[in-house]
Amino acid sequence: MAVASSTQPQPAFGSWVTAGAGLAAPSDVPITLTLGTACASGNDAAQLFVAGEPAWIVKPDNSVAETVFIKSVSNNTLVLGNQTLSTPTRNNYVTLNSYPVGAIGTGAFLIPKPNFNNIIVVYEDNGAGPWLYIGKSPTFTTSVNRIFKLPNVASGTFPTFWNAGMFSPGNPYDLSELYIRGTLGDQFTTVLNID
Repeated sequence: MAVASSTQPQPAFGSWVTAGAGLAAPSDVPITLTLGTACASGNDAAQLFVAGEPAWIVKPDNSVAETVFIKSVSNNTLVLGNQTLSTPTRNNYVTLNSYPVGAIGTGAFLIPKPNFNNIIVVYEDNGAGPWLYIGKSPTFTTSVNRIFKLPNVASGTFPTFWNAGMFSPGNPYDLSELYIRGTLGDQFTTVLNID
């Protein structure tokens, strides 16, 4: 994946919503979303999300978050569906809150919802920035709520990485708790182990 902004954190494994009619208010009907382009191919939806799985939607200021259901995925768009298969009612919602759309840092974050017990973040060699920061909130800075920072290395050098393994039964980590901050265009890889 690529760092999408030098000034805004982004999910360690996820994207942001650039367009989506219907997110401006709570909804009982499916909503089609277009995502950002953090993945190398530009198809964040197809590379990060699976139809039939839950995901987190999070306001960029971290004030509101909720679970949503991925109904379908096609290229870089996906459809959020009702939480259950019964007739839509207020108890069978798509979203309970309103969310913004737009550029990174403006549009809501969309993050897959698997829990996991090990994560490795690799700052690929030959980056432009001196550091790749890992934080615990979409509002983290280089000094507040930062978990770790990885130094840049020269091209052809073994890249630096952060390994937060629990190696125990269960999956105590949630992807909505891990964010990346760095220099625009720098490449990183996120690897998960799901028990």
